[in-house]
Amino acid sequence: MKNFIEYIETSCAGLKDNHMAYLYKKKILDEMTDRANEMTHAGLKDEKVLADLIASEYPDLKGNFAKFEKEERKRRLSKLLKVVLPIGGLIFFVLMFVAYFSISNATKAWDKTWLIIVGGIFAMIIFYTSFGIKKLCHMRRIFHPIARVLIAGCVMIFTVFVFLFWLIMIPELVFWPILPGGIILALVCDLVFAFATRQKFRTISLFVYMPIMATMLYIILAAYNVISWLTGWPIILLGLVADLIFILSIVVGNMKYFMYKQEVED
Repeated sequence: MKNFIEYIETSCAGLKDNHMAYLYKKKILDEMTDRANEMTHAGLKDEKVLADLIASEYPDLKGNFAKFEKEERKRRLSKLLKVVLPIGGLIFFVLMFVAYFSISNATKAWDKTWLIIVGGIFAMIIFYTSFGIKKLCHMRRIFHPIARVLIAGCVMIFTVFVFLFWLIMIPELVFWPILPGGIILALVCDLVFAFATRQKFRTISLFVYMPIMATMLYIILAAYNVISWLTGWPIILLGLVADLIFILSIVVGNMKYFMYKQEVED
């Protein structure tokens, strides 16, 4: 063990003498000791050979410290969140009701202030769901479709709140087109996730979504009198045209690839 300690101290010379460095050195020492016990039980008795052999398995202790420090901080943060999130959620829940009753009593607008409760609950759902989405993103691809559904769900929850807020606070304006707008936003977020994580069939998703988004855009523009319901319908065709252009670009790209491959083979 003395040889291990000397090797660790020599290799880690220059690191700041703090608690993180102590944890790193202790971790390496424990690993070296366990490894030495395994080799000793296997029949290797020469201490010098044993020390040199194990030291060769840790050629860059100083360089690996940054990776250890990053992982340790991440582990600590994860452990802290497990304690803080439930307590923070409870505190937020209490403050939400305090704000609701305080504002309601002060304004007497009970028919509108209930949005505080709805908005708070929706915010908590989106906030805690985001942690689940993050965890799913780091898991195998088979779980990514669940993350996509949760992302779309969060977008629609936000859309529903905006819809309710508009309906209650500004009832004189047209509010229902917010819902198709939420559908467009949900589809866009899903496409961004699909292409960012290189999901299978992401291109097919794009083909399917384009006409849907064009239809939703037509509904929104017509509802706000930007275009006519009777003459604005060609916007829907734009989605199909965009699909056609995208398909042609893929076909042309594949033709160039096969032509180049044929030239190389010839």
